[in-house]
Amino acid sequence: MVSSLLSEALSSPTDVLLSFYDAYDHGALDDFPKAVAKHFSDIFRTEEAFSEIPPLIPSRSYNDRALVRFRALVQDTSLSPEIYLSRLRDGKCGGWGMTETPQGDGDDSDFDFNHLRDSSVLWAVSVPGETEWYQSASDGHPLARADQHVESLRAHKYPIPGGTHYGVQIKMYINSGNDIPKTTDVLNFVGILSNEPQVLHAESDESIIVPTLHVLFVREHHLNIFEASPEPFQHHVREELLSWIADEALGGDRDAAEWVLLTYVARVQSRTRSLNPPSLTLSHFPSPTSSLPPLPALCHLLSLILPLHVTLSLSLDMLNSVPFAPESVNEDLHSGYLQLAQGTAVLMTESGIQEGKLIERGVLNVRTIQQVIDTQTLAYKFPFSEFSFPTDINFVILAEGTKSALFQTDVTFPLNSPSTSDLYKLNSDIKLPSIDKLEAFRRLILSAKAGNIEVTEAISEHIQEDFVRQRKTDDAMSPEDLKRTITLARLICLTMYDSSVTVDGWERAKELNRRRMARFA
Repeated sequence: MVSSLLSEALSSPTDVLLSFYDAYDHGALDDFPKAVAKHFSDIFRTEEAFSEIPPLIPSRSYNDRALVRFRALVQDTSLSPEIYLSRLRDGKCGGWGMTETPQGDGDDSDFDFNHLRDSSVLWAVSVPGETEWYQSASDGHPLARADQHVESLRAHKYPIPGGTHYGVQIKMYINSGNDIPKTTDVLNFVGILSNEPQVLHAESDESIIVPTLHVLFVREHHLNIFEASPEPFQHHVREELLSWIADEALGGDRDAAEWVLLTYVARVQSRTRSLNPPSLTLSHFPSPTSSLPPLPALCHLLSLILPLHVTLSLSLDMLNSVPFAPESVNEDLHSGYLQLAQGTAVLMTESGIQEGKLIERGVLNVRTIQQVIDTQTLAYKFPFSEFSFPTDINFVILAEGTKSALFQTDVTFPLNSPSTSDLYKLNSDIKLPSIDKLEAFRRLILSAKAGNIEVTEAISEHIQEDFVRQRKTDDAMSPEDLKRTITLARLICLTMYDSSVTVDGWERAKELNRRRMARFA
């Protein structure tokens, strides 16, 4: 019975919805959308069943009213709700894209107002920066990749200009009040796909036909897609990961590799106490020569081990022309480069910044980037107001000089006399570890990024006493130094699968920072 219902839901979700409606208590229609969500989520409750739902991706065609799943970033929640008839005049189910059969010259107003309901309307896009391996692993099988650029409707609503993606109008029928999805949430929407008109902006009747997903149920998406490993932490995996990053992308600089790793596994710990992920500048990172690839090898290497990764090759032209913050234009929210999912790793290169002038937009973009680095909030611009929304984005900046030309970061780490040819390689020149080793690297990173760690009372006392001893010999030590070293110790212990900060982790953090300071000497 379950398998036949599963098969029918996959092949004809509309028929399953209509059958469920016919059997439902019509005296409780207010609860019908919640019942629909439970009914369909029960059908696809197992991972095996869920993976059978076709994913919505660019360059693939779908039948009208096909059942699809769309792992997407919520880009715009400001669209007006839509009124629909929950029960049509013929007694059939309304909503989910099902409307009245045309009645010729009949009176369209002959309906029961008590059957009017409203649906929430959102705009969602493919998750920006989602790496190929992570996309494949999240969906249970490799996804077909577009081998050419795919034009997407309303491309200005995607954070990365020119990026291949799917943009979809989302219609949700559960009245969730303030619990509707928020901007930059990443969710798995499962529903019936159709093509419907969308009004371009409130002051015009002009509309275009866009892909529209009528949501049956929503499943949360967690960044860590790996189950807990039955094996204990293996110290050599962490060491091999650091050596691989150093040797293949950072000219053999192992300390630089550790700073990069720790920066990218960090996340916001507490917004009230401003415990944000540290930002990092790798200084003395030379620009590529004309005979070398334009992007550093680190870009490709990171895409092999991180789930969400975006490279921003900064230039004055880019800063002066491309928005980095979302902005409402004619009541339509245009996206910006930094409207990214929580957990996204951003690598910014400054090699393209030459002499020139920043115009007003460029100055605003620099301020926007710095605001996100400092506060982990991104300001959305509206005609008469500005609202800040929380972010959780990791930043590493590659700077040619002794520090970043435009930004201030929490940590600056000078690369150790790198050879330019060791930093810029073709993808094919990067030596790859085995598939099993790569998966171990990915598992370590995602486990560390999702992990929680505490500072016990005993280790807290040890740290305080140690800090007091250090202040006696170095009065330049400040509370900020203490805060930074504790954060570093947390991250080190997370990458070693510890549940709490250890004395060893504290000592490692002190030594790592000591070696960093020695570079400046």
